[in-house]
Amino acid sequence: MRTIKSTALTLCVLPLAMFWSGARAEETTVVEVTDCVVRFASEVHVPCVESGRVAEVYVKLNEPIEANSLIARLDDRSLKIRHRASALRLEHARRTALDDVELRYAETALAEAKAELDSNRSIQNDVSGAIPLSHIRRLRLAVERGELEVALAKKRRVEAQVEVELREADVAMLDDQLHNLEITSPLLGTVLEVSHSPGEWIEKGQSIVTVARIDRLHVHALVRQDVLPLGQSRELPISVHWIDPHSGVEKTLRGKILSVDPQMLPGARYRLHAEIINQRDEADPSRWQLIPGVEVRMKVHLSQPIDRRATSPTRFSSERLR
Repeated sequence: MRTIKSTALTLCVLPLAMFWSGARAEETTVVEVTDCVVRFASEVHVPCVESGRVAEVYVKLNEPIEANSLIARLDDRSLKIRHRASALRLEHARRTALDDVELRYAETALAEAKAELDSNRSIQNDVSGAIPLSHIRRLRLAVERGELEVALAKKRRVEAQVEVELREADVAMLDDQLHNLEITSPLLGTVLEVSHSPGEWIEKGQSIVTVARIDRLHVHALVRQDVLPLGQSRELPISVHWIDPHSGVEKTLRGKILSVDPQMLPGARYRLHAEIINQRDEADPSRWQLIPGVEVRMKVHLSQPIDRRATSPTRFSSERLR
């Protein structure tokens, strides 16, 4: 094994024997980087979707929080009154839409007008001149009026159904507003900041809590181009290693490189960014194995050996990442 050590990173070229069903051994290159920092994968400023007075805050600074758990609740008293009124209007609209008395009355009146017209026509056909023509015309108009009343009753039933849908939309909007008064965490993480307290007024869009993701962490590292070529570093698997301050045992987590900065820094260096999957501590499930800020070593695993020139001893100065 040949090792390159510097103030920023250590390169190890390790031939590893890998036997898979009698396959030949392959050489794997491991680049060890010590100039790296651990940060939260993301920090979310959780906003209020509605304006209002903060009624309750259920989280505290620096405490863990589960995804979709309740963070805070705004005052909902006036909105619940409006919701009750809208629900009553909706119920009235539904009863109106189901009421077909007007339509049945119009249909009955039309049937009566048609029966009287048919009867008078029959008499007129049997005895010519027995029924005045003016009376026949009035009966025809009565039938037409009955048809129009039936059409009008059907139109009103359609309008009543539209009114039901409008009232349902009003209630749905108020349901959504009531739901928005309860602010929940979008991710699993830690509370970094609580911006408002109960009793304070908060405007729509303002942040009430800042939550950082803890189940995934990002590692930002500074690497020499001649030690790990820029073109070979994308999507590579990585592992991070550190000493657990509670147990004194070395811990390891795995992940992969997410991206590489598109610009070179002085000294032929560049920054790469990796993501690791964090795990809960076996001894204390409320604690996570790795937290941001802990000093770690990152190993980048290459399936092919790097150029031998990159493994020659090289000394260089490097600024620590901040």
